[in-house]
Amino acid sequence: MATKNNRRILVTKRILKESLLELMQEKPISKISIKEICDLSEMSRSTFYIHYQDQFELLKDIEDEVLTRTFETLEGIDYSLDTIEYVEKFLNYVRSNKETFGVLLCQPGTEDFQNSIVSLVSQRVEASMPAVVNPKITRYYLSFVMHGTLNMIREWIKNDFDIETGELSSFIYKSCQGVTLALTGH
Repeated sequence: MATKNNRRILVTKRILKESLLELMQEKPISKISIKEICDLSEMSRSTFYIHYQDQFELLKDIEDEVLTRTFETLEGIDYSLDTIEYVEKFLNYVRSNKETFGVLLCQPGTEDFQNSIVSLVSQRVEASMPAVVNPKITRYYLSFVMHGTLNMIREWIKNDFDIETGELSSFIYKSCQGVTLALTGH
């Protein structure tokens, strides 16, 4: 009985998440009502409120799930600056989840998710940076690299993945390497 109820809860939450993401393709979360989510998901408001306080809590749940799954997908790959495999695997993951990332990286109201992903990746990159890098400069370097990369990925999504994943990952990798060379002198 508990398994059946757990499965039902998971399905209900999945449908609510899909409905919010579909609505967010058309307008920002601040313009989406609980009624619209319920109408699209064909669920009652009471069902919605059993699981979420409002549409922002639902979005936060989506963001947390995507962050967790993203880093699970990337587990086992060296996070150092010397790997293109990490970039390519991340881009493949973005492409295979294009609707979700299209909303979370390109729509208004998702800045918290964008900042979270930048922060988590920055921490991993910073941990692999050579000791010769001036710690005062590190935050500027990471901001430049992470936000520049994020903007390239946004542009790629907005242009419906108009270049191959390997080509974009190579360009991101080479761009980051160029900045690293300027930073370290190596």
